[in-house]
Amino acid sequence: MRIKELPLHVRHTFYYDVRSGLLIGLFGGFLFPFIPIVGRKIGATDMQVALLAAAPYLANAFALLWTEDVFGKGRVWYVVWPSVAGRLLLLGMFYVTAPAWYTLLILVYMIVTAIPFPSYASIMKTNYPDALRGRLMSYVRVGIAITWIAASALGGWILEKDTFNFRLIFPLAALFGVLSALQFRFIKIRKEKKERENFAGIKRLASPFKDNSFGRYLVAYTLFEFALLLALPVYPLVLVDEVRISNLATGVYGSIYSSMWLAGFFFWGRFLDKFSVKRSLVAIFAVASAIPLLYLLTRDVYFLGIAQGLSGFIFAATELANYVVITRLASPGDVPRYMAANIALGGLRGATAPFLGTGLLALAGPDVVFSLSLFLCLGAFALAWGTVKM
Repeated sequence: MRIKELPLHVRHTFYYDVRSGLLIGLFGGFLFPFIPIVGRKIGATDMQVALLAAAPYLANAFALLWTEDVFGKGRVWYVVWPSVAGRLLLLGMFYVTAPAWYTLLILVYMIVTAIPFPSYASIMKTNYPDALRGRLMSYVRVGIAITWIAASALGGWILEKDTFNFRLIFPLAALFGVLSALQFRFIKIRKEKKERENFAGIKRLASPFKDNSFGRYLVAYTLFEFALLLALPVYPLVLVDEVRISNLATGVYGSIYSSMWLAGFFFWGRFLDKFSVKRSLVAIFAVASAIPLLYLLTRDVYFLGIAQGLSGFIFAATELANYVVITRLASPGDVPRYMAANIALGGLRGATAPFLGTGLLALAGPDVVFSLSLFLCLGAFALAWGTVKM
């Protein structure tokens, strides 16, 4: 595939998508690898760390409100301006010292920046052709990963001098995030009618669940993501409390994650375009099961770096898989509702699994959490193998 041979509207979208992605990599690299680790180091409780881990998924439930163009602004508007507003909130980190305020600010930021998800999926459906969508989205994320690697390494070095330097790094990240969102405003949607619509009713939001293929996908994916989320808040707790990871090592972990994220987009973009959804899910779930397994086997900071790399590799797969599956199944008008149904279930998973994980940690220790996560990953593998037909 040569970019120059693509239709003009596809090249136009891809150009600004890449520019936005390079900036979002700087934003994400300075922010996301450090959120739970910094939280723990400034005094966050187990429950607050669980809330930090769950925040993106809890916030996704609010995306249900934005499946329709309720302001009549067009889909690009919902991607750009909520992203700008949410990222500007992170400028408030300059004044944060207490873990409670830190956790609350992250949660509010996540809620506001969940608004774009249904509209972003709709734009990807409209502006990228089905046969090339996985690869085009993966190329954009390659650019994200490259700048993410550099930012996370630099962020770790700065935080190694003083953990409270997050009050400088996170606002800096916010500025890159705002610039990224503003790049996206130049994207045009073909033949779009900007008409004010009502908030979607329950019947309309529930319509994707009547699609049997989508339902089977959701069941398998829900079990899988529940397994990942169960252990998600326990990983940083173990890294800080048992492994005693340094901020510099956290930055290196962020770079490892991003490097494998980069490799994952190359690999999974082609894999998802070439193979069936069933085969893709089976491969993703099998690889992901190695993450809790590694934490079961060792507390060595070097070997756990492998687990961090696998996390990046799998995150690339899940990010692409959801967009590719939904945009294959749904018509252009239904994509926002399909995406909203998926991320709303993600909100339910995020509202339960991380808190169950920290509860089990307190009762039985981390190895029980990792064992259960591994068992559920393998269960999702078997379910995808037996039920998914796509």
